[in-house]
Amino acid sequence: MIRELAIKNFKCFTDLRLEITPLTLLTGFNGGGKSTALQPLLLLAQGLRAPSGTQGFPLNGPLIRLGAVGDVLPENSPAKDVQITINGQDESIEWILEAPAGERMFNVTSARRISHASPQVNWQSAPWPPESSAAQVTGVWSSLRDLIFLSAVRQGAADAFPVPDLPSAVPGDVGQDGQFAAYWYDQFVDDEVEPARRHPDEPATSLRKQLDAYLNTLFPGAQANVSASQNVDLLGVKFRLSDSSAWQRPANIGYGLIYSFPILVALLTARPGCIIIVDSPEAHLHPSAQSKMGSILSRFAASGQFILAETHSDHLINGVRLAVLEDTLANDSVSIYFFAGAGAGAEGHGVTRPRLDDRGRFNTWPRGFFDQSEEDLSRLAGWT
Repeated sequence: MIRELAIKNFKCFTDLRLEITPLTLLTGFNGGGKSTALQPLLLLAQGLRAPSGTQGFPLNGPLIRLGAVGDVLPENSPAKDVQITINGQDESIEWILEAPAGERMFNVTSARRISHASPQVNWQSAPWPPESSAAQVTGVWSSLRDLIFLSAVRQGAADAFPVPDLPSAVPGDVGQDGQFAAYWYDQFVDDEVEPARRHPDEPATSLRKQLDAYLNTLFPGAQANVSASQNVDLLGVKFRLSDSSAWQRPANIGYGLIYSFPILVALLTARPGCIIIVDSPEAHLHPSAQSKMGSILSRFAASGQFILAETHSDHLINGVRLAVLEDTLANDSVSIYFFAGAGAGAEGHGVTRPRLDDRGRFNTWPRGFFDQSEEDLSRLAGWT
């Protein structure tokens, strides 16, 4: 499990540190660096998943497409390398990456590891690529390799969904487009969901019942079903909005339902302690459902998952605040970062961290941090 991400000389950031807690939310202005702050994790995961024999970190692959090395190094920076450090619970690993500007793969100049369990903490060389022994694929290595990423661009209203390549598939990895959600639902549909992840109002323990319970939280009466098509490599998904209504194809149901389905499948089927990165979990949801999505993410973070989400929704943030107030999630298990952009003139590239107390109240409220409603209402009332 990771506790901190530190990056140097990566795109708009010359030096950035983010504490990673069970629920870490990134919000702020467009172009402020939210996506950039998460991209090093995706770059590392992509390198760890690369075919055997790959000596570096491919910049373009199934998780992320960054272009060339020159696109990653900070503009007008004298630095020629990127440094990424992951501080975990039991160990830390530091990578120094370098390559000519036109290359599309970073070479690993240095990879070092610290074991925090050692009485004398010293950096030691970490083999790259990592050896296949269990000692090299556990801890931070394993957490990064098996992370799940769901982008803001989802599969949408398709009639059939594919099966992932096996045996390399990570349980619960619904794919960055959500294209494998149907597969993982079908794989675990009758399995019991562990107690910490169960919906508080659903006594039935199967994945089918638990997923319907969470869907019902967002869309009253909603249910999902998956069936194999004539082609055994494809699966169909249908939804309905009550016990008595007809099952509908994704194209004939609300987009919010389609976009939320892979998020819930990932949360319910991923391995315990898995890192799950979701871009815009509130997409296509009504404000009340956005708030409930914040509560759902909080419940799964409290169950042991590590959830990182990029969001533009004050409703989702308020759902998290309510979860803290209601003791669903401890306030020190939440990190919320506001990205104002380097042009804001603030230290740390304009990245600030408003903190929550145990009543869900912020200790500070930066200008631009979900204050647009108040500003608009003030103008409508003639106060400004």
